[in-house]
Amino acid sequence: MSPYHAQVRRRLALTGAVLALGLAGCASAAVEPPPSSPASPAVEPAGARSGVCLDQLGFKQGPIDRICLPEGVELTYRYGAERTLIVIGPEVFGPAVLDHLAATLPGLGWRVTGRSETAVTFEDDEWRGACVIGDGVWGLTARSE
Repeated sequence: MSPYHAQVRRRLALTGAVLALGLAGCASAAVEPPPSSPASPAVEPAGARSGVCLDQLGFKQGPIDRICLPEGVELTYRYGAERTLIVIGPEVFGPAVLDHLAATLPGLGWRVTGRSETAVTFEDDEWRGACVIGDGVWGLTARSE
């Protein structure tokens, strides 16, 4: 198998894991409830549309103006459809992505339902999502109910 195909298989496996974690309801057992105060003072305060939001990255459907990533984050894969959003990037950016999401999602209309060192889960009345770090990449997915 070529290195390219191995990388694609790894990404697809991570995407499946993200979907299973965030959308099958098992995330609550693996992820601690979010802390009541921000974990790091260096993270932007909740409520700010800061960083680069998915609408600015060319996504056309979904809550793309309410999911923002930190400036300078690198993406290696992205997919957007009417009811599904998937974004994947190198693991080195994962902690910054998780911190940024945990800090900004509540102010953009999301409920953060879980947080750990390697995952954050979130939802609103229509969408449910998760962002996880693992196997050399970080991955974010959101899906409409």
